[in-house]
Amino acid sequence: MQEISDPDLRLLIRRIKDRTGIDLGQYKDSYIYRRLSSRMKVFGAATYRDYMGILEKDAGEYEKVVDAFTINVSEFFRDKEVFKVITGKVMPDLIAEKKRTGRRNIRIWSAGCACGEEVYSLSMILNDLLGNDYNSFSIRLYATDIDEACMAKAREGYYDPISLKNVDKALMAKYTMKTPDGRIKVTDDVKRNVTFKSYDLIKGGKFGSYFDLVLCRNVMIYFSDDQKAKLLMEFYNTLSPGGYLVIGRTETLVGDSRNMLQAINSMERVYRRPESGTS
Repeated sequence: MQEISDPDLRLLIRRIKDRTGIDLGQYKDSYIYRRLSSRMKVFGAATYRDYMGILEKDAGEYEKVVDAFTINVSEFFRDKEVFKVITGKVMPDLIAEKKRTGRRNIRIWSAGCACGEEVYSLSMILNDLLGNDYNSFSIRLYATDIDEACMAKAREGYYDPISLKNVDKALMAKYTMKTPDGRIKVTDDVKRNVTFKSYDLIKGGKFGSYFDLVLCRNVMIYFSDDQKAKLLMEFYNTLSPGGYLVIGRTETLVGDSRNMLQAINSMERVYRRPESGTS
């Protein structure tokens, strides 16, 4: 945990961690104050000690405060310019290299996946680019988050139409269907080979290895610089040589990752782990 001067706040963070397993101390100070204040205002709690009293009386508030920190806001093809790079450069180059080397396996990780919009967007792209070649590849797309309720929704694959407003009409026609209640369901072709798993980016621990593409967008902006640097190196270590990392447009590389990842598109925050023997 980063050093926080207020002893009551330190105690509150420790209690939340003991009860939920979520270490709020790894977030930026300003984010901690803002998110906790929003929950304290609900109850008119003037101090952290007052809020601890509320948590003792209402165990359900633990879940609500964690929800306040793990905001899940997303949509399909969020940040269209980023997806233009992914669709027009990253994926085609990745597929071409796989075919050239005969290594017909593709592994992708969507970290902090919210309700699955990002990973299903990537699945649509892969299905579309590979076409009839899809079944000749071994494809695994992993999507992780700490919000189990959100991932349960993702596994079902039903969405409000507004969340698909950025999806190309041709992709919509091929990979989605309307339901009687007005929602949109992604097809089984999009859902195949997608696995949702609970994973806490702050707790860390190796999630996997030899990923060709890792995306963690608009999550690290809330983390302390030390936590960010640690996480970026964990991503680096999960990538195959030549693998790609995509972070949020408002995020930057920090720590050792600045010297170890090559910029493919600096504006859209797309980076690549160099092939062995290159720099």
